[in-house]
Amino acid sequence: MKVCTEGHFNIEFTFDDLMRIKSWHFAIKQHRELIPRSVVAIPTDNPMYLDQLSKNLTRNGLTLAMLNFLRLCEILEPMQELMSRHKTTTFSPRDCLKTILHQRWSKTCSDNRQTAKPRRKRKTAAVNNTNLPPTKESNINNCTTPTKKRSPANNIYSQPSTQTINNMPGVG
Repeated sequence: MKVCTEGHFNIEFTFDDLMRIKSWHFAIKQHRELIPRSVVAIPTDNPMYLDQLSKNLTRNGLTLAMLNFLRLCEILEPMQELMSRHKTTTFSPRDCLKTILHQRWSKTCSDNRQTAKPRRKRKTAAVNNTNLPPTKESNINNCTTPTKKRSPANNIYSQPSTQTINNMPGVG
């Protein structure tokens, strides 16, 4: 059997001296499974033989061996850091795993500590108004006891009247 697969293969490399593969993407456009005539022309008494030949032997143009290889790559890719550390150091694979996990854990802990903001207590309205310059009206409106309610009429009628009965026009 012959499989013809058509698609786009994009590879992104790292910009270091080793030119390692950073990522790759293979988009399959179409595929064909070609069965040689010599296999189809074999006379058999089994009618299921032709049905088995007509079924797809691949998944979207990828053979079973290729799919197993890709699954293995998907499993081994996260272990790449572990394998490279084991090659460069004298640590055992288990010790390399411990050090990598400890470094990642300490990195996430330090990131969480930096982003945490200090908690603040809520400020009351009286505390918020302490930065304003004091006026007559602000002294009346800024009640220090929250249980007392002040009437807005206090602002208008709490001032002593400048006119007296004796000074009223027409009286006298």
